Amino acid sequence: MRRENFPATAGLEAPISGNVGEVLSRGFESSLDYTKTFGDLWLSARANFTYATNKFVKLDERNFPDQYLKRLGSNINQQWGLIAERLFVDEQEIRNSPKQDFGGYLAGDIKYKDVNGDGIVNSNDRVPLGFPQVPEIQYGFGISSAYKMFDFAFFFNGSARVSFFIDATATSNNDRAGIAPFANRRNALQIIGDDYWSETNPNVHAFWPRLSTFPVENNIQQSSWWLRDGSFLRLKSVELGYSLRKLKRLGVKEGSRFYLSTENPLVFSSFKLWDPEMRDRGLGYPTNRRFNAGIQLTF
Repeated sequence: MRRENFPATAGLEAPISGNVGEVLSRGFESSLDYTKTFGDLWLSARANFTYATNKFVKLDERNFPDQYLKRLGSNINQQWGLIAERLFVDEQEIRNSPKQDFGGYLAGDIKYKDVNGDGIVNSNDRVPLGFPQVPEIQYGFGISSAYKMFDFAFFFNGSARVSFFIDATATSNNDRAGIAPFANRRNALQIIGDDYWSETNPNVHAFWPRLSTFPVENNIQQSSWWLRDGSFLRLKSVELGYSLRKLKRLGVKEGSRFYLSTENPLVFSSFKLWDPEMRDRGLGYPTNRRFNAGIQLTF
């Protein structure tokens, strides 16, 4: 890890690294399988649950005057950001508020909390926000069953105790996809068009701050304004089949069947703007939803 307390007076240009960190990881995983036959009905159920967390127990970091800036005791995937209070009402409120050190800002831009009370909002006001970006809980459950000539199966999977930040920049690559409107001749998402701050609609709790033809540096800071719960429960797959009887004239044996199936048909989440499993890649290629129909023949 990078040595944060190595003195600059040493005159070294390259950062110093060392084996100076220690992490405590804890968790458990469990699974349950159940199979039973009830006359003509065959049933198999299964479920799994995993919980894993960790924290720094030894870390070489700067001796911050404000203890909340220290990562010791926090999860290695913990996310940090500013606390957003609301949008600025007008220029008078800007003049009467602590200075924000993230470029120019106007009425309708995000107002951040001066956590340490030093009269300026900067990187020293960042605090741990939400859950880690890697889910601490992952689980799934499903059933496979058959009754006479019919068979039916489904499976759910989900994640919990995970957070992410909406990317308010204009970035567009494989890893991230910012949703800032107008930049690079981009259109605005419906949620932005329906709920943004303007002089005719000075809603200090609007989803999108003051519109601009370029991302406003003050508004794209990682903060509680863009923090969202990434938990979800997804219906991963469903399949319904019907087995055919022997068709001697056609040479078809037992084991042949018709089937209908679907993948990713439903997802349940408090986050509604796009698929929650995409996290901050809001404009990336979405998770595919597939519907299939087919026949399996054994000769």
